[in-house]
Amino acid sequence: MTHKTKSLRRAAAAMLAAIERGKTLDEALDRLAGLPPRDAAFAHAIVMTALRRRGQINDIISRYVNRPIPGRPHLARALLQIGIAQLLFMGVAAHAAIHETVQAVGRQEASYRGLLNAVLRRLDRERPTSEAANLPDWLMARWTTHYGAETTAQIVATLLHQPPLDLCFASVDAASAWSQNDTATTLEAHHRRLAEHGPVEALNGFANGQWWVQDFAAQMPARLFSSAMPTLDICAAPGGKTLQLAGSGRHVTALDISANRLQRLQQNLDRCQRTAELVTADFLDWVPPRHWDNVLLDAPCSATGTLRRHPDIALHRREADIADRATLQRQLIAKAFAATAAGGTLVYCVCSLEPEEGEAIAAFVEQEITDSLPFPIQPSELPPVLSGAVSAAGHVRILPHMVDGGVDGFFIARWRKG
Repeated sequence: MTHKTKSLRRAAAAMLAAIERGKTLDEALDRLAGLPPRDAAFAHAIVMTALRRRGQINDIISRYVNRPIPGRPHLARALLQIGIAQLLFMGVAAHAAIHETVQAVGRQEASYRGLLNAVLRRLDRERPTSEAANLPDWLMARWTTHYGAETTAQIVATLLHQPPLDLCFASVDAASAWSQNDTATTLEAHHRRLAEHGPVEALNGFANGQWWVQDFAAQMPARLFSSAMPTLDICAAPGGKTLQLAGSGRHVTALDISANRLQRLQQNLDRCQRTAELVTADFLDWVPPRHWDNVLLDAPCSATGTLRRHPDIALHRREADIADRATLQRQLIAKAFAATAAGGTLVYCVCSLEPEEGEAIAAFVEQEITDSLPFPIQPSELPPVLSGAVSAAGHVRILPHMVDGGVDGFFIARWRKG
């Protein structure tokens, strides 16, 4: 065994333990620093599998571990979790999944080395399965109530898979001319999807800004403005929607509370040879200097629609968080309407599957904001693969299983200002 291989498993366990301590997936990535790119990618895949299969893995641990083992965030438990992820859910060869994981045990966890070895070897022999839910009970109950058991099962099944890489192209011509490999598929003219890929920076067209990474569902809200008038993009970072809006010839004001995220947006604007006015501010405290004909509010939300890409959300969210975010969303959308010019268009979206953050916000606008006028979204405004996501009220409810390979869950609504 090489030190490099040992570091890979230990780094993965350290990353998982950091997430269980409350770090986000992105914040915990520093635990993989120093690994060669290929090792870092494999360690990341192990952590993602352990998070996506968390309920099943913990169920198996409860059935196969008799000796008390410290709960989160102890590294011994994280090593056992990543060992099970490799052995039972990733198809890693048993000698590697067991031996290399056990060898990753350090001095602090040395008293658990024998336990980990014995449990993993027994699991290899017996190959148990688990029907345990991988999401919190409260979230499963909510989705079952709102969407029904069958649809919830389809959503949950989609969340178990590594999502493909969606690219949004600057132009249809660029998308048509682009080639990377034979596995690329497309869902509409500006889009290409890769199931397998190496480093994003190494893909054709990255350096000269032909495309940017943006989930297919997230590409929909910015398409719903009928005019090319100046546009305010609220809560703009990471900036895919800003890039879309700027590419259509609009003057875009992109506002976000995070200076670091806006810096990354500026880098993408530069790479894609696009321009926008960037404003670092808390929108609720900001004094708009004018009114805009087009306003896009991608509101902060529970982000339960992004669990495919961010399975750590299942650890960090609580049901009470949803009501708190809905309160913030009502405040934001009221101010967004105030910043919209008379006769202008406001598009609201959230990457959430929770009705309180979607349909209930639309109801709030229609009941409480007196100068809001219905501007229903038409199925013809979306790609055919998503036309069924449009409700009778003209709102869009995208669920992760609606597209082969999955998409982020979204709610989108649109109004005119009287």
